[in-house]
Amino acid sequence: MRASLALAIEIAATCLLGIMAGFFFAFAIDVVPAMTRLDATAYITMQQWINSVVRNLTFGATYFGAALLPFAAAAAAFWCGRRRAGVAWLVIALVYFGAVFWITRTVNVPINNALATWQPAAPPANWQDLRDTWNQSNLIRAMAAIGCFISAVIVITLSPPMTARDGIAR
Repeated sequence: MRASLALAIEIAATCLLGIMAGFFFAFAIDVVPAMTRLDATAYITMQQWINSVVRNLTFGATYFGAALLPFAAAAAAFWCGRRRAGVAWLVIALVYFGAVFWITRTVNVPINNALATWQPAAPPANWQDLRDTWNQSNLIRAMAAIGCFISAVIVITLSPPMTARDGIAR
């Protein structure tokens, strides 16, 4: 029972990490390059629309779940006596928290909040600098999210199996 719960948490964490890696990857390779070609009015209007649409329950649950469930996966692995898997999950959780969640909170969200107040027809003088800063931090988030997802897949794939009888790693 304990092993099944731990595995379910690890699978859920991996799935959420994968969804977020795909989200940041797609944004970095498709949306950002397209938006760098827009003039100030079109860029500001589009970014304001994206920011208003992305703030929804489904995205919030996925985004916050990807930031929190790797910590739960680490705790579950330790709880089952799988120390190496627990350490690996803890590293994944910390990297994701720092390079995705914290960067989002300290770089992207403040820029998004400022951008929400801009008038598309009268952009601030530094709008391109802020756009470029947002884009650079998004690329960092994308690379970190992809790395965390790949690492999670490796942990699940290479972790020793649990015995059905006692939930202890072999």
